[in-house]
Amino acid sequence: MAHNQASEPGTGLLLSQKKLGTMSVRPAETAVKSGAQPARVTVEEVRDAVHRYWNIWQAKSSEELIEAYALNSTTFTAGSLQAEPGFIGVARRSREYFHETCILKIELGPIDVTLASEVMGLAVYTFTFHAANRAVASASASYGENSQEEHIPHGRATHLFRRESDGKLRIVHEHFSNATV
Repeated sequence: MAHNQASEPGTGLLLSQKKLGTMSVRPAETAVKSGAQPARVTVEEVRDAVHRYWNIWQAKSSEELIEAYALNSTTFTAGSLQAEPGFIGVARRSREYFHETCILKIELGPIDVTLASEVMGLAVYTFTFHAANRAVASASASYGENSQEEHIPHGRATHLFRRESDGKLRIVHEHFSNATV
């Protein structure tokens, strides 16, 4: 199947567009190719996946963030009105947070894990998030002119991870919110 390459505007992320019109950031990996059963997901693996996710944020690695999400993932961010595909969230986050002048501070609370199936685990946890110099879009500002601070003192997160055929745990669904106290 032929692929057309396109860059997500303002991010430098390369997305591939198939003739069917669906967008992806890597080939689909959800089917088990060899017929072998994938290894069971463990509580420790899910906790490690959460820590790995936030380490990617600290490293500001767009490429690794892309790899953290399954192709059919959905995300809800704090303040969003609707879900968005994971790859759109990656593009936006890369643009807003992963530039050299953005300073991130993230602290995680305890991570509760529920194993949803043999290949899926649900992580629920609290966090504190602070970003200085976050790049925000504005129709009237030049690039780099608009930056703002973002502080989420009482963040809540839900990540649903699924083991893919390559053995990696990837995010299938993500939901962030900020509790008001």
